[in-house]
Amino acid sequence: MIPISLVRRLLKIRVKLRKSRVIMLAGAVLGLALVFSLLFMYFEEKDFVSAFYWAIITMATIGYGDITPQTFGGRIVAMIAAVAGISTFTALVSILAEYFISSSLRRMMGMQKVKFKGHYVVIGRNGSVLSCVLELKDAINGGQAENKPIVVILPDEEEKKKLPMPGDVEVLIGDPTNIETLKRARVDRASHVILALEDDSRSVFVTLMIKKLSKAKVFVEVLGHESVDLIKQAGADRVITSRTLAGRLLASAIFEPEVVDVIEDITTSSGNYDITILEFPHLTGASYREAFEQMYSKGYFLLGYVSEEIRLMPPLNEIIPEGAKLIVMRQVYGQGDH
Repeated sequence: MIPISLVRRLLKIRVKLRKSRVIMLAGAVLGLALVFSLLFMYFEEKDFVSAFYWAIITMATIGYGDITPQTFGGRIVAMIAAVAGISTFTALVSILAEYFISSSLRRMMGMQKVKFKGHYVVIGRNGSVLSCVLELKDAINGGQAENKPIVVILPDEEEKKKLPMPGDVEVLIGDPTNIETLKRARVDRASHVILALEDDSRSVFVTLMIKKLSKAKVFVEVLGHESVDLIKQAGADRVITSRTLAGRLLASAIFEPEVVDVIEDITTSSGNYDITILEFPHLTGASYREAFEQMYSKGYFLLGYVSEEIRLMPPLNEIIPEGAKLIVMRQVYGQGDH
């Protein structure tokens, strides 16, 4: 069986050659059309626009018959133009068709290069990537996240088959430690990059590469708590210790299972309740009690605010500082509910 990596290299070489062949053939068609136009002008005493129109129609073997050669020389030119046109146009069309077929093949193999800007890039494998993408799409649909394209980088074809990604998600195949893979995903123009690599050492390396290429915000999942400082030093904007959190939830499930159910519900936008951060500048200077009452009347349960630090359940008379963001819990309505 031919290795996938070899197929990818051959396709890249073919694409480069095909592009140069398209340019050469297009130039040949245009050059021949100009030559035949000048000859037709000479023999048939036509203006350049009419002669060029005749040359293109004749070379494409369309032959409307509105302009026909009347002289012996013009007829000779017409015969040569028809034969040359069949050859060059057929070759050009076949190369263009081959180019589009290879583009489809590259997309099927995850070798395409995206052209997005300000998009989300998710890199990793297994369920973390799929759950991240689905949660992000739910947040976009609910208006909690900006509506931007999502690009996913998976390590191989097997991983792509295992993860049923939504149809509008662009899936690339490649090694994230290879700079060419990151360039194909246009990491340099992305707004956010999420890493779930299941290998903290690779996460450090990829984070460094991304920060060298891009100004995107990088969020990284780490397996061990001891890797948090190293990932942050590499430039990660936020680090999530997934296994530590999972361990705490597993322990809590023994003596307070309802708490685990609540956390599971509020940490997904597809649950019944969701915790989110909102900005209400008109509440600056209001007391926590006043803010709570106003927010509650709008369907939000005020938990606290974020200023220089997170403040949960502050005293009722505490003043909401300028620039603070409010931490609220809201009910997530199902489709068709209001």
